[in-house]
Amino acid sequence: MTYFKQNLQSYFRKPILWQLLVVVIFYSIYLITGITNHYLFRSYAFDYGVYNFAFWDYSHFHLSNCPIYDVNDSKANFLQDHFSLTLFFLTPFYWLLNWLTGTYTLIVLQTTLVVASGWILLKYITLKSNNSWIGLGAMLYYFLMQARYASFSNDCNLAIFSFCTIPFFLYYFERKKYLVSIIVFLIALVSREDMSLSFIFILATLIIIHWREKERLFYCTLLIILSISYFIILFTLIIPSLEEPGKHYSLFTFSALGENPLEAIKFIFNNPIKTFNLLFSNQLNDSKFDGVKTEFYLTYLISGGFVLIFRPQFIIWFIPIIAQKMLNDAPVRWSIDGYYAVPVATLIPISVFLIISKIKKIKYAYGASLLFCLLAWYATDHSFNRDLRTIPYTDTLKENVFDANFFKSKLNINKVYQSLDLIPETAKVSASSLYLPHLSQRKCIYNFPHVGDAEFIVVHQLWDNFYIPEDQYLSTVQNYLHNSEWIIICNDFPFLLLKRKKIAMYK
Repeated sequence: MTYFKQNLQSYFRKPILWQLLVVVIFYSIYLITGITNHYLFRSYAFDYGVYNFAFWDYSHFHLSNCPIYDVNDSKANFLQDHFSLTLFFLTPFYWLLNWLTGTYTLIVLQTTLVVASGWILLKYITLKSNNSWIGLGAMLYYFLMQARYASFSNDCNLAIFSFCTIPFFLYYFERKKYLVSIIVFLIALVSREDMSLSFIFILATLIIIHWREKERLFYCTLLIILSISYFIILFTLIIPSLEEPGKHYSLFTFSALGENPLEAIKFIFNNPIKTFNLLFSNQLNDSKFDGVKTEFYLTYLISGGFVLIFRPQFIIWFIPIIAQKMLNDAPVRWSIDGYYAVPVATLIPISVFLIISKIKKIKYAYGASLLFCLLAWYATDHSFNRDLRTIPYTDTLKENVFDANFFKSKLNINKVYQSLDLIPETAKVSASSLYLPHLSQRKCIYNFPHVGDAEFIVVHQLWDNFYIPEDQYLSTVQNYLHNSEWIIICNDFPFLLLKRKKIAMYK
């Protein structure tokens, strides 16, 4: 019995057991959060409906204009909105998984990649610290960061996929597996428009860390040159070539700096003090957004960002991330809402645990690891209280799987799914925001009240399209509800399903 007890105690002292336990727990938490939000119709036309359409479209070897964008005769494909090849890379998983997971596939893939990046972070910090327990602390800290939960409000996003590549790159760079790290670097580069800019500063930080190693210096310098070259080519040639009349690249929204990236760079160099002040001040004439930037800084300083003062070289790789975040025109991008803090939540765990790995007394290193995990969770738990958030329209329900209300819905879920099953896979559908992501893997899917040649209308009878006024939306719903050309298939308020009577007569 004593021998058995000793073996059991020895088994539970093995780091791998606890590492796998943490992976299983957080993979389950993240997967349940994402799947439940989608199942209860809390995912939205923008972004998740658009992502699902593009994923389906690419997987069928098309590059079509996205019909969800087809509002006021605006024609555009996904690449014109986001120059990213991420969904192209994921298309094999459509054929591998989609028969089973359907419109949940991207949620499953994103969750898997986030957890995999946390595992690689563990391996990276273990390698740097030569201690598996500190590596475990890094992974746990990564999983507890506030942005990991806030990002569920956006369901799926390229930024989440893109920044998952950073731990992979750093790990293979550290092991001198340069071929693998270059492959990861190239994937990251084409995964999102701003990754080339981020990598310039990540590589500059690595140069400082490894400044005595000629081989690494050469490697980093080469990749910086590639990053700068790609950034210039992307914004001067590739993106302009994709623009069409009436559809211009819309993600450069830094009016305080200029009209394009080159103007912005010129402004920053010519006005460094003004640029620095903009990182902390509200550049809009709307006082209700005064505390948004402060909330972000406090959240991530409390989470552990304050420790960067002991290793200021790590501040360097935050520069483009913070600049893009705080100099943007949209207050939500300054905030802790949505996926907008994911890049920060990726680099802070790396920075903090690289610092911890240098602590010589192991008991202090363990204590610091535990402390930072507790601080991260404190900041995350605090952020779940919507009354304390500075963005006035924030709803934290999608973020907080630990709230009993998270699993509740005002819809008759079974009835809604039974009704949606009546719609053929090839039918043309107009759907309001809540239902559209479930129907978006098809050739023709419109965002109600755009109906066009749709054969079915799936609509929420409460305001469900923030791009048009509420009264206009509600009046349009009533018009179709009482339109003799449409048959009511299901009217279970607020859910409504209509079918066009005579499709052939549509002009």
